[in-house]
Amino acid sequence: MTTTSPPPPPAVEARHLRKVFPGRHGTTAVDDVSFTLRSGASLGVVGESGSGKTTVSRMLTGLERPTSGEVFLSGAPAPADRIHRARAVQMVFQDPYASLDPRQTVGAGLLELLRLHEPDRTRHHGRAAELLDQVGLDDRIAASRPGQLSGGQRQRVAIARALVPGPAVLVLDEAVSALDVSVQAQVLGLLADLREQLAVSYVFVTHDLAVVQQITDEILVMHRGRVVEHGPTDRVLSAPEHPYTRGLLDAVPREGWRPGTAGAMTAPWKGTG
Repeated sequence: MTTTSPPPPPAVEARHLRKVFPGRHGTTAVDDVSFTLRSGASLGVVGESGSGKTTVSRMLTGLERPTSGEVFLSGAPAPADRIHRARAVQMVFQDPYASLDPRQTVGAGLLELLRLHEPDRTRHHGRAAELLDQVGLDDRIAASRPGQLSGGQRQRVAIARALVPGPAVLVLDEAVSALDVSVQAQVLGLLADLREQLAVSYVFVTHDLAVVQQITDEILVMHRGRVVEHGPTDRVLSAPEHPYTRGLLDAVPREGWRPGTAGAMTAPWKGTG
């Protein structure tokens, strides 16, 4: 008699997340948001500015504490300790230049993180070179400072830094919106490859539905702090059920884009962008 192994626990489970920012009357940024992300899957969180999507991402990574509700990572309550939380979930921000120390070389920044997360010091330099190669950068980049790099190279460095502790989840907050279209395609291709190689799960926060179509399995649509639609990417984009989702689709600015036409990424992601 053969037995089947139980499925892995969800990479992320958000239960009734609520965030109220203090003030005279209080501002409810997120109101009763729940979702589950399968291990190795990719979830797009979309909505206009002020919809609450970035606040959700910050609660997942521990940068904001929920007013109420819980976050579970790999089936366990998300660690309150910052170091342990960082080893489970990492964030890649929109502006890599703002998230990198302009005074520090790429290599020094990676080694600093490796000293924090990798106990075997003999592996630090080799691991730094591996991380740069993993994101399509030559190890000579290690001697450069962020100001000497292109926007695409800086974002690749930011991704390499996020991979240092070996997280199961990457939260990408508008991580390609500051890049031009050709470089954006390369970085999306890189993220697709990393997901396959590392079995990492993504929470991809963006306003760009064309990007969501290429990189996610499911979509969570937020409006005024609440989830108004959630389902498989192809279904939500081709047959949206909520009027707000239909409005987002009608506003897609890219000429020639239409739901259901995304194929495999064909642009090579290794490059100088």
